[in-house]
Amino acid sequence: MPKTAPFSSWPWENLGIFKYMLLGPLVGKVLYSRLQADDDLASNWWFHLLLITILRFHLYAWYTNFCNMLWLTRNRRIIQHSVDFDQIDKEWDWDNFIILQALIASSCICMFPHKFANLPVWETKGLVTIVVMHVLVSEPLYYWVHRFLHGNYLFTPYHSLHHSSTVPQPVTVGNTTFLEELLVTTVLGLPLLGCSLSGYGSKTIIFGYVLVFDVLRCFGHSNVEIMPHWIFNRFPIFKYILYTPS
Repeated sequence: MPKTAPFSSWPWENLGIFKYMLLGPLVGKVLYSRLQADDDLASNWWFHLLLITILRFHLYAWYTNFCNMLWLTRNRRIIQHSVDFDQIDKEWDWDNFIILQALIASSCICMFPHKFANLPVWETKGLVTIVVMHVLVSEPLYYWVHRFLHGNYLFTPYHSLHHSSTVPQPVTVGNTTFLEELLVTTVLGLPLLGCSLSGYGSKTIIFGYVLVFDVLRCFGHSNVEIMPHWIFNRFPIFKYILYTPS
């Protein structure tokens, strides 16, 4: 993959393990807010953002561990080859996209503090809003973004890195270029931001949407098929709802 393509490399590519210091201000904000006597943990979105970020790190790591438990998944694997060391090295910085999205989410909280300050635990209208926005905005946008990334001009400099992993696993989700993740972050963020700014946001909606999105991406890249084929024969509609590795 040519390194000269604009926005193909990550801004913190040379930081190594010190890239996690980019989350330092977020951690510091949470610690500082906890020292305030009037701080309400339930409405502290710095804490919730840090919690979501930690949960996402663990979700991808543990799902990948599950996929590599051959004693449990051997008969469900699609590609029988093992992950080689070249792929492990290539996917070493798979979590860059989680750091990027945490930084962008922090910026949104700073720009719209009052919209996130008092979100309820649940809002039924928010569920309807985010489902509508996902179906009408995110899904079509994700389709066209993915299609353009497979085009003649964008595939080699931006998307070929993702397809260079011969045995997909959940962390392969993050084996991407900077520009590609900016596009995916936009797809993920528009329904969340739109729902929150409309006044129908809630903690459950935000946690649920992000984590369900992650679970589906893990599932689709897992190389382990856990969905029985008869479900799609009996209920064909699931082919348009469930994103499976097969």
